[in-house]
Amino acid sequence: MASSRAVQSAESTRERPGQPRSGQRTRQILRAATELFQEVGYQNVSIDQIGAAVGLTGPALYRHFASKHDLLVAALLGQVEVVDAVADQAGKESPTATVELDRFLEGMADLGVDRDEAMLWRSEQRHLREAEQLAFRAEFGDVRRRVASLVSAARGGVTDETADLIAYLVLSMYAQSRDMRPGLAPARLRRTLLTLGHAIVDFSPADTGAPAPAPPPQARVPAGRRARIVHAASELFDARGYFDVRIDDIARASGLSVATLYQHFASKAEILQAVLEHGLHGLLFTTARALAEAQTPRSRLDALIGSYVDLVMGTTGRALRILGTDVIYLPDETRACIRELQGDHLAEWVDAICAIDPELGTADARAIAIATIGTITDMSQTPRVRARAHIHRELVAVATAMCTPRDHLPLD
Repeated sequence: MASSRAVQSAESTRERPGQPRSGQRTRQILRAATELFQEVGYQNVSIDQIGAAVGLTGPALYRHFASKHDLLVAALLGQVEVVDAVADQAGKESPTATVELDRFLEGMADLGVDRDEAMLWRSEQRHLREAEQLAFRAEFGDVRRRVASLVSAARGGVTDETADLIAYLVLSMYAQSRDMRPGLAPARLRRTLLTLGHAIVDFSPADTGAPAPAPPPQARVPAGRRARIVHAASELFDARGYFDVRIDDIARASGLSVATLYQHFASKAEILQAVLEHGLHGLLFTTARALAEAQTPRSRLDALIGSYVDLVMGTTGRALRILGTDVIYLPDETRACIRELQGDHLAEWVDAICAIDPELGTADARAIAIATIGTITDMSQTPRVRARAHIHRELVAVATAMCTPRDHLPLD
């Protein structure tokens, strides 16, 4: 499996220059770096900060890792290995495939509670070099296929394609655990993660009906200069990440000179702010329209889910993915304003989920909403998943299952 191959690779290269040394201190450094990368973003973290977190100077840390980049590679591969280890543990003395899958979901829920960082691959794998990207995707693919095989064995009759989708969904959902944590005691977070895991595993795409309509045509390039800059920047930030895009890249993609661009925006950070505000204002407007005629709790939830899937499967999905990966690079005051807009949208989901299930607390409903929104956004932007013929209806179906958890496992 992925973890055994990764361990063998580490053993074979450990003494080479630039490779991490083994031992408790190395693991402590890696854990601290992973948490810092998750908390403030890879590009915002220095070697000195990582060293300070474990009581080392920057130069002393280099005795364990040759560079910050090597730390990132080790952190990403380490998170894949952790999931593989959970699957290993679930397979020990499990009498049936169903029990093994249940134990895997329980192990992943424990992981979501016990570790402060979510799965770092959500935001930071883009910083890997091409060969490292390929290696990471191969390792992640092995783990995904392992989870898919658990699903196939436990459910029976599930197609390989459906099992693969469910594996993607399960891994993405557990990657939201850090954002779900506020307001929930560990036991309640574990229960919510486990419930959502079962909701996803029980989800059946058989009821998704006819193939989804053809995807919308490519977004039209705006005529106005400011709008053109925002459009070009959103494409570049999405493809390469905020830090790897330069002002002159944006100007060139906009068909403008750098001097003209600076007449509209004073900095790259202002452009990122405009990209995110444009996406969130569009999201709030579309949500308000969808909710305007919803008269019952269930119709409100259906309207929220349907309109959100429509948006993330369209060009707005790009801005929402950038929100998840790059908002941490904005100044604190600006980030707070963006989070306020995001909170307005989240509040509608919390209200709708509580209306359907009044016994749920606000914190529980908030965690469910965050997990659902995050998972659907991740899946809509994953090329392998996005290419599925029925993906629009599948995302609506799985989001509905996640937002009605008592249909799958009691939340008490």
